[in-house]
Amino acid sequence: MKPIVAIVGRPNVGKSSLFNRIVGRRVSVIHDQPGVTRDRIEMDTEWMEHTFTIVDTGGLDPEPTDTLIDQVKSQIEEAMDQATVILCVVDVIAGLHPKDLEIAEMLRQADKPVLLVVNKADNVNLGYDVGDFYRLGLGDPLPVSAIHNIGIAEMLDEVIQVLPFVPDDESEEADITRIAVVGRPNAGKSSLINAILGEERVIVHDEPGTTRDAINIQFEQDGQRFELVDTAGLRRKSRIRDHVELYSVTRAIKSIKASDITWLVIDITRDVSQQDKAIAQVIQQEGKACILVANKWDLIEKDHRTYDLYREEIYHQLPYLSYVPIFLGSALTGQRVPKLLDLSKQIYEEYCSRIPTSDLNNTLQRLVAAHTPPRVSSKYVSLKYITQVDIKPPTFAIFANRPQSVPEHYRQYLIHGLREEFGFTGTPLRLQFRDS
Repeated sequence: MKPIVAIVGRPNVGKSSLFNRIVGRRVSVIHDQPGVTRDRIEMDTEWMEHTFTIVDTGGLDPEPTDTLIDQVKSQIEEAMDQATVILCVVDVIAGLHPKDLEIAEMLRQADKPVLLVVNKADNVNLGYDVGDFYRLGLGDPLPVSAIHNIGIAEMLDEVIQVLPFVPDDESEEADITRIAVVGRPNAGKSSLINAILGEERVIVHDEPGTTRDAINIQFEQDGQRFELVDTAGLRRKSRIRDHVELYSVTRAIKSIKASDITWLVIDITRDVSQQDKAIAQVIQQEGKACILVANKWDLIEKDHRTYDLYREEIYHQLPYLSYVPIFLGSALTGQRVPKLLDLSKQIYEEYCSRIPTSDLNNTLQRLVAAHTPPRVSSKYVSLKYITQVDIKPPTFAIFANRPQSVPEHYRQYLIHGLREEFGFTGTPLRLQFRDS
């Protein structure tokens, strides 16, 4: 386990800005609206050959207005409990706030190393008075500006002084299977992740839009490492209410692009929506392996035909993902949820698989013999050779005398034949026709 550095403080002192600065890219959502961050956001990072996990948390507010404050506080307390070092962030422009004193008292009781980070010191010539912050009893204040990258290097030097040394291991990153969990609001994405992990790792609430950031969670099962990314629910543009939600949706789409496998979570008690269809298109266009997770299966009255009817309807509504398995389960009860990772392992293997060229050409010859390519302007199309040129997704080059003349329906026929012969469950296939 890498050492953990947790960032805490009251709302709007710049915790998410500091988190993003440390990891070197925009991960946490930043906005003037207090309480934007709710779940704890984790990311591995490195400084001076030391690696550690940095954790962004929601704002600690002794007089909260957020209806989810109890769950937010639970996430903060869990982060502090797991932390090796805590960064207490305050706002030099706002000055010492009574809530800062309350938070400092709580941190002293945590019995963990605490570094006091005085943020928003944007202009050293202004001579900000940081002396007031000694009253917090958390040691020497470290003035920084997360936005303008002032004092960050010096702060990180102090951080690694109190962290155990863990060298960066790039091979670990290569071994991680990344799974993006996507779907429209209230489909049960966060509940599904909590069921997989066996803990309340992500805040769950009936309020749509509870998850605002893309939350990366790494864990290991049976020697295989996974990273689950819980994303904000995707909804129609006309229903996006503010800039926070717009950025959350953008992050969800980026998470799909960065994933190996996408779990598209569908609420089986509701009709397949336009949002579900739009997400399916993104998954297919990005060439990502996928599982259709039909959640809340426990709420459906069933007979011997129920499964087949629902399966048929889902494929009818989502034709882009006709090659994707449908997983019926319940995040609430945990019904069949453990099998979801087993299915993901199988799909990932096929997503990365390479087929010997001889096997591919034997299959191509058989498919062509069974159904020859259609003639174009009285001229024959001849498919001469096939080879695999890439994985993630499996991509094949077919050499032909008239590559531009192969119609779409024959392309689909060949893809179907490759699936019948080699599997590729849940994995898109790409065909490239090249001039022989």
